[in-house]
Amino acid sequence: MPRCTPSYPDLPRRRSSPPACGRQGCGRRIGTHMAAMHARLLAALLAATLGVPAGARTPAEHWPDYEIILWQRQSDAAYATLPRLGYSGAVVFGRHAGVDAAEARHDAVPLRAAGLRWYVENIATDFYSAYHRWEGHDRPVNARFLDLQRRYRENPRDPALLLREPSLSDTDWLARIRDRLAAHARVHAALAAPGRPLFLNLGDEPGIADLSAAWDFDWSPPALAGFRDWLRAEYGTLDALNAQWGAGFASWGAVLPETTDAALARGDGNHSSWSDMKAWMDLAFARAVAAGRDAVAATDPALLAGIAGGQAPGWGGWNYALLPHAVDVLETNDLGGNVAVAQGFNPGLVTLSTSFRADAREWHRLWRQVMRGMRGTIVWEEGDAVVAADGTPGPRGLASAERFAALRAGIPAQLLASEVEVGAVGILYAQQDFRLRWLLDRRADWQRDGASWAARGAEREHVEENAWRAALRRSLRALAQQGVTPRWLTPAMLAAGVPAALRVLILPHALALGDAEAAAVRDFAARGGVVVADAAEPGAFDARGRRRDQPALVGLPLQRPEILLRDPADAEAAPHQAFAALLRDAGAAAPDLHFDGPAVEMRSWRNGAVRLIGVQREVGADRLPVAQPGMATLALAAPVHARLLGGAPGMARAQRVAVQLDAVLPRVLVLSPAPLPKPVMEGEAPAFRFFLDGPSPAAAHVLRVELLDP
Repeated sequence: MPRCTPSYPDLPRRRSSPPACGRQGCGRRIGTHMAAMHARLLAALLAATLGVPAGARTPAEHWPDYEIILWQRQSDAAYATLPRLGYSGAVVFGRHAGVDAAEARHDAVPLRAAGLRWYVENIATDFYSAYHRWEGHDRPVNARFLDLQRRYRENPRDPALLLREPSLSDTDWLARIRDRLAAHARVHAALAAPGRPLFLNLGDEPGIADLSAAWDFDWSPPALAGFRDWLRAEYGTLDALNAQWGAGFASWGAVLPETTDAALARGDGNHSSWSDMKAWMDLAFARAVAAGRDAVAATDPALLAGIAGGQAPGWGGWNYALLPHAVDVLETNDLGGNVAVAQGFNPGLVTLSTSFRADAREWHRLWRQVMRGMRGTIVWEEGDAVVAADGTPGPRGLASAERFAALRAGIPAQLLASEVEVGAVGILYAQQDFRLRWLLDRRADWQRDGASWAARGAEREHVEENAWRAALRRSLRALAQQGVTPRWLTPAMLAAGVPAALRVLILPHALALGDAEAAAVRDFAARGGVVVADAAEPGAFDARGRRRDQPALVGLPLQRPEILLRDPADAEAAPHQAFAALLRDAGAAAPDLHFDGPAVEMRSWRNGAVRLIGVQREVGADRLPVAQPGMATLALAAPVHARLLGGAPGMARAQRVAVQLDAVLPRVLVLSPAPLPKPVMEGEAPAFRFFLDGPSPAAAHVLRVELLDP
């Protein structure tokens, strides 16, 4: 299940007595034709990059409702109680040694009897999470990585430190994992028929090394062979590579990248070799994950596969320009904007969170994630806090039941059935900017106090925010306050030209820009587009990490909004009016959407001719707003018929709509050009017919039926 890196600092780390498998406790459509074309183009580009077919996998179509899943083995009596506590699913564990059909049936039958679906956990963690997995009660979960760090301190030149075991490019291991996943897929698809398991989890808390820790993996022979093949495709000729790297290799077989130590020691500002190897490692990780996903899909194209324990964008293979098209399902908490980036690049991706607690902050967080498109949560619990072995509800189960029932009551499903409105603001997501910022920061550490990069672990990399991560986070928050969902661009997409629909382009800490990307930015500005940046010198390096003689965007007028440069003193500060004015003047503000009132996060959806506006009160990191946070007013360009989703029936025609904000729950407004028809039920048990009493301007309606007396 889920990760060891929860989204708030005071949450406990996961600790568990592991099951036999070795667990360590650890498309929808886009709202416009242009956005849909953008998504298809991106899918094709990334599929080609990953070396997999560019099939139109839309996992979200197979996941229409919000699912609440318990991570814990239970007794038959406990499983029977879970639906009454709001749960819709549970976990069945995979086997590294190979799936046993009889054992899998033993695990799945009581879930089916209780009306629960399941996902299959931890099938190939030994491959995907080789340096972060449970190996015994007397060893920490990251024991292999800690041993690696110890050996580095003793002899940093030991070549064995650069060999990931197993290599992500090892064809024998990849074949073994494909066979294992295919076997699990066949067994569990048969057990769940005519339905399907929720998904198959390839690995929990995976990464190139320990989660998001930085390390100079992987220099094994198959990885270096793959790296050199990739370099040939990237550079074309050895002369071109030597010129870029400042190297003198006589043959492709002699090409070796720089280690982090060597990159830190360079004084010429050319980090191309080091950066290229890091880019290849991200690609090798994504390709290995995609190979597992494809093994599951080859068994049943509608069967979903994913990974759990997602990390913030950064090290460990967590490049969110690649991973969203390598998996169908991603379990992660909202970390550094990773969910927004992942869904932006693949709107059909199913994203899930992890739930560790049962209090008002948690309900606010889960509903915020619903607003952001997440399709469920995996509840982490041990012991009998949720339910006892005899089926008696525990304290957490009782405290959560009403809240979980609300999450399953149809509002999330209606939002998931609608189309997110993508705005006229683009954001560049460039992993090379993160890498360069990290390297420059580590050089400063070393020059200041001799601190070694290799002493840093996953925890440090997770909680420490550098300038790139901060710029990404601030950009997302500023846009959410204005109700604008951005369109995401990779460097390759930017190099092809800024889409004509965009009016504002945000470059979060864009240290590295290639010539084609820089030319596209200049062309966009020449067409009247507004370029927003926070770095003092955007494009100070080229796309591969070599310092330029002068920054690529020198002389270009750049906007530097205060809200993107530093955090407000008050975490709940009202939206920044200067940034709102910038969007409005550029023609990039959300159409007809303006709220007067306290700081909120907003999101809009289209459902045929009907529009949905979600509004949720912002909160500080350590508190909820007061019980009565006040009113907010939505000002529209023209009168519409409005009502609250889930509120009293009937619609009022208005141009200004007052909304009483809740401290925890979002408010979702339904805006329609005409009154919506009413649902009608006819018949008597056991046959009923449901229909609407007139034509509807909406494209999709969600009907929730609760059987009270089976």
